[in-house]
Amino acid sequence: MTPSPDSSPRTLQAAAAGETPAFFESRKPTVPSSSAADLVSETVAKALARRPGSCTDPSCARHAGTTQCPPFETSRSSGAAFGEAVAGAWYCAGGSRLDIPTGIVAALALWPVKSPGAEHADTLASYIAAQPPRVLVRGFAECADSYWGLRPDLWEVARPLFDWTREDLNSTQLDGVTSVTRAALRHGVLHHTGGSDPAERSHIDLMSWVITNLRHHQSRRSMGEYHTPPDVSDLIATMLAAEDSGRPHPQGEAIIEPTAGTGGLFRSAAQNLRRDGQDPADSAWVMTELDPLAAAAAAVNTLIWGLGPRAVVACGDVLVHADLDKEARARQRELTRHRDALTSLIGFAIATHTTDQLLRSLLAH
Repeated sequence: MTPSPDSSPRTLQAAAAGETPAFFESRKPTVPSSSAADLVSETVAKALARRPGSCTDPSCARHAGTTQCPPFETSRSSGAAFGEAVAGAWYCAGGSRLDIPTGIVAALALWPVKSPGAEHADTLASYIAAQPPRVLVRGFAECADSYWGLRPDLWEVARPLFDWTREDLNSTQLDGVTSVTRAALRHGVLHHTGGSDPAERSHIDLMSWVITNLRHHQSRRSMGEYHTPPDVSDLIATMLAAEDSGRPHPQGEAIIEPTAGTGGLFRSAAQNLRRDGQDPADSAWVMTELDPLAAAAAAVNTLIWGLGPRAVVACGDVLVHADLDKEARARQRELTRHRDALTSLIGFAIATHTTDQLLRSLLAH
C-alpha cells in the first residue's frame, strides 16, 4: 500500500486491528476524501482478513524475527562518541545517504517502551540487535508510524527520516542498517532516551551529534551547519531566561526559534523550566528550520523531550515565509482533524463489518 501524504498506513492498520480507542461514534463520520475512503476500506479489509500462520512477509517479526537474543554489551557514551560511532559504522558499511542512519537513531530514540531509569535498556538492546535487517527496517517503520496517532503534524515533518523504510533496500544498505543499529545500541541510545521521565531523556541531543558527524566537513561549512555544544546552549538559555525574568508573559505566548536546527536551545530551556518546578509542556514552542533533515530531527526531539502538545516544528525559510510559525500551527490543527476523521471512519467500518458478520451468523442458524 502506498502511503498518502497525510496518513500512516501501518498506523491505520493498527487502528483497524482495534488498538485505537473511541471506535463507536454517535453518528456516521464524514469521509474526508475519496482517496481516504479507499485507504480506509483497504486497511480494514486487510486487517480483518488476517489469519494466523498465513504471513509470508520476510520482514514480519512474528515469522522472520528471532527470540534467540544473546547478551549485548551496552554503555552510556557521550554525545560525541555516540555520533562518531554511528557515522563510522555507516560509512564502514559502504553507506552514503544521511537519512538512513539518522532515521535508525531516531526510531530507536522513539522506541515506545519506556521505563523508570531506562531499566529495560539492556534487555531490549539484546532483542533488537539480534533481529535480521529486514525485520529491523519493518520495526523502525512501525515505531515511527505509531506516533502518527499522537502527533500527525510532527510525524509529517519527521517523514524524511523514515521514508527509506518503504524502499527495497539493497544488500549494502541492509548491512549498514545492521551496523548502525548495533553501534547505536552499543553506545547507549536506549539508555539516553529510554527513560519514562522526559527530563531524563533531555540530557542530550543525540540527533544533533549524529547529523553533525554524518555530514562531511565541507558540507557543514557550505551549509553553515555546526553543532552547538550543550554547555553553550545551556549558557545561552540561562542568560535569556535571566534577561526575560522581569517581563510579563501574556497567556498563550509562544517561544519561537527561527533557526532551530535540531532544537538544542529549546532542550536547554525546557530543562531550566523543569529545574524551576515548571512543566515545559505548558509552554508553546515553535521551531522553524530550513534544512529538512534537521527539521525532521527537531520533530523527533520534540517527542523525546516531552515539549508538549503546543510544540510545533516547521521546515522552511522564515525570510521568505514570514508567517511560517502560524502556518505550522494551522497545519497542526488540520492534520489533527484529519487523523480524528480517519480514526472515526475506521471504527465505524469495523463496527459495521462486525455487526454484519454477527447478523449473518444468527440468520444462518
